[in-house]
Amino acid sequence: MLDTRHLEQLRGMLGQEALLTDEASRRYFSTDLSFQPQAVAAAVIRPATVEALAQATAYCHAQDVALVPRGGGMSYTRGYVPTREHSVLVDMRGLNRILEINEQDMYVRVQTGCTWNDLYEALKAKGLRTPYYGPLSGLYATVGGALSQNSLFHGSGIHHTAAESCLGLKVILADGQVVQTGSSAHRHSNGFYRHFGPDLTGLFTADTGAFGLKVEACLRLIKMPAETLCASYGFETLEAMLQAQTAIAREGIASECYGFDPLYNAGFEDKGFTLSEGLSVLADVAVSGKNLFSGLKSAVKMATQGRKVLSKVNYSLHIAVDGPTQEAVASMLLIAERIVAENGGAPIGNAIPLAFRSQPFGGVRTILLGSQGEVWIPVHGFFPLSRAVDAALTTERFFAENAELMQRHNIKYSYLTCFSGAEFVIEPSLYWFDELGDFRLDLIEPEYRKDWGAIPADPQTREVALKLREELRELYFELGACHLQLGKYYPFQRSIGDAGARQLLAGLKRLVDDKGLMNPGSLGLE
Repeated sequence: MLDTRHLEQLRGMLGQEALLTDEASRRYFSTDLSFQPQAVAAAVIRPATVEALAQATAYCHAQDVALVPRGGGMSYTRGYVPTREHSVLVDMRGLNRILEINEQDMYVRVQTGCTWNDLYEALKAKGLRTPYYGPLSGLYATVGGALSQNSLFHGSGIHHTAAESCLGLKVILADGQVVQTGSSAHRHSNGFYRHFGPDLTGLFTADTGAFGLKVEACLRLIKMPAETLCASYGFETLEAMLQAQTAIAREGIASECYGFDPLYNAGFEDKGFTLSEGLSVLADVAVSGKNLFSGLKSAVKMATQGRKVLSKVNYSLHIAVDGPTQEAVASMLLIAERIVAENGGAPIGNAIPLAFRSQPFGGVRTILLGSQGEVWIPVHGFFPLSRAVDAALTTERFFAENAELMQRHNIKYSYLTCFSGAEFVIEPSLYWFDELGDFRLDLIEPEYRKDWGAIPADPQTREVALKLREELRELYFELGACHLQLGKYYPFQRSIGDAGARQLLAGLKRLVDDKGLMNPGSLGLE
């Protein structure tokens, strides 16, 4: 707990309701999805203005109090879990205004506590969107959180990760100084250009909050695609699906292209996946088939087959292709369909990509939990396309070697595969029955909360599952994997073999955070 004098000072700067000190709130905000707590923050602040946050930051710096930023709370790598009790956790969600939508120069300025869902809806009304437009958890995930973690999904097939869509940032450094990056720093210009001199914006992206508090972001805009085609394909083997998926990645034609394994496929119906989302936009979203212009009747037929077909498919691949005309997207999808056929795939019902496109940011129950309320914890590797098959088959061997142990503890696994430009991602997830905790329960519907809230804690199985996750992380390290959402989990410092690069990173940390008070432990910098 902070000294009463410190609490009164912070309360005076931020307002009575913007400071939380009760133990339940402090513990709640200090816990992420990793099942690996470290310390509980001494207080939680919820700033409503950049000026108040800058003032509070300067005060904490003078009093040697650490600051830990938290966005929507979707971290599973201890990204915002404090490493020391003498910390103040910053709930950034009060800074959620969309400041400027510049349709002439094609950028948007937004406070970083804004969710991707709110930003998407505001831009959609003007026929615009950001190139990368959010993670699956975008109903809760914030712009600042995604830029800190450098997330991917919607739009990433062509437009890469969140950081690639960022033109500039306004950042509060550890001592309270406010810094602007990109061309917005030019006294007579605006935010249209990122590389105005050295790329200072890049220093604060993918930093998991280690270098400063991002309070405002300037993001690129593109026109909302005029035409979209969605398609899904089934494969007998993982290797065949990945050969097709990586070949499609090299063509640069798919805005999204993601693959599911048998457990994912079979679980969609159990997870409560419905077709209403996909069917609601069939008038606006074109669909593929043998005849690419077969129209709404064929679209409805294919969509209604989605669940039934998926339950009988080993591996499924789902694609969304965007373009300015129907002819353009049809020609791109024909390339994908040729690649799929060459690798033994076959078309199946496309309800999954239709539903994701119609509701990019639905609830997160089906993301955060298994179909029966099991805990979900992922780990991932970011690989060059040439290593995709090897990384996936190595993952398969790992699970085969641990099959008896996992069966004994009723631990299941599945994985998602996708790409970001020419970067391949495999994300295995572990599932087991365990106490969900307040944060997970708050994110799911009341009817599920009532039933699944009674699942008891199972620390023994949890220990086994977390050890398996660590072993997978180490396996990916040996395979040369990079990572998003580094947080305090992935071995970033150990991964960097160049001593000069490590020294430069440490020097930059000292420059922007001389006392080491900004999210200590993030990026392995303590």
